[in-house]
Amino acid sequence: MSSLFIFGNGFDLAHGIPSEYNDFRSFIIEQYPNALEHRDEVICLEGIEHIDLDEFAAEILLNTMDRAAGCDWHNFEEALALIDFDEKLPRPNHKENETPEEDHKLMEQHLLYLDALTDVFIDSSKWWEEFFRFWLNGIQKEIDNGIYAPKDHLAKLFSESDAQFMTFNYTKTLQRLYKIPKVIHIHNRVGQKLVWGHEKENVSYAQFSNNHGSPFIMASSLNEMLMSFKKNTERPLKKYEQFFKKLDFSVDRVYSYGFSYGKADSVYIKKIISKINPSTIWYFTAYEASDKEALQKKKVKLRRYGFKGTFKLFDG
Repeated sequence: MSSLFIFGNGFDLAHGIPSEYNDFRSFIIEQYPNALEHRDEVICLEGIEHIDLDEFAAEILLNTMDRAAGCDWHNFEEALALIDFDEKLPRPNHKENETPEEDHKLMEQHLLYLDALTDVFIDSSKWWEEFFRFWLNGIQKEIDNGIYAPKDHLAKLFSESDAQFMTFNYTKTLQRLYKIPKVIHIHNRVGQKLVWGHEKENVSYAQFSNNHGSPFIMASSLNEMLMSFKKNTERPLKKYEQFFKKLDFSVDRVYSYGFSYGKADSVYIKKIISKINPSTIWYFTAYEASDKEALQKKKVKLRRYGFKGTFKLFDG
């Protein structure tokens, strides 16, 4: 009989590693302080030529994400489906007593202007993953340099010869702190193309935009941008097909450490449950048990996914 360990961001946080999305926001502000200062300013095409593209991208990220996720960015990935540029866009400058012809001409020019400006916004969003990657690289360097220490009781727990390790984290904490040679990074790791994003199947910009009646937001490019942020769970399933195939009834203990059980990741958990021993014990950390409501929600999700075993706690 053997164990399967599943890790979420709570594992890194328990080791003092600043890996919350709120830390990512702080990193953006530290790198681009002017971006925070100009976060809520309306942008015009003429002003873009006076700002660095990466700083502009940071400004747009702060503006859209703070309004979609809140300033702690707790729901960063989910908020990628709610990106809304409207508050950064100028409104048409109507004149008093203008004729219908003048109004039509003004709106025509304004929409062309917004189309061009929106293209710039979309281009800036392509920098966001680079920001994220750069932030993670900095965290990984600190881990590699020995700033964080392993926990003795976990090192003993992880020492089981046939234990398997799957993590949703991008950092190589298990490899560096616990010398575990084989870890399944289901969403890849630092130095690889990261799998991240929201779980929405069909999302459109118009659904969330306060567009003030501007039809330009229906442009397919904006919808494509939102869908480009959708998390691709099919690719990891294919990449680690052999890992899931090898899971069998010999796995009778699952240790869950700091994993949130988000909707987008349910496909992996369902796959695991379908393969392992029906009498498996699913362990959560004693720390997670301190939030009884959150823990109960995780248990309910697991039951819905088909888990029929029992739940217990372990010292994380």
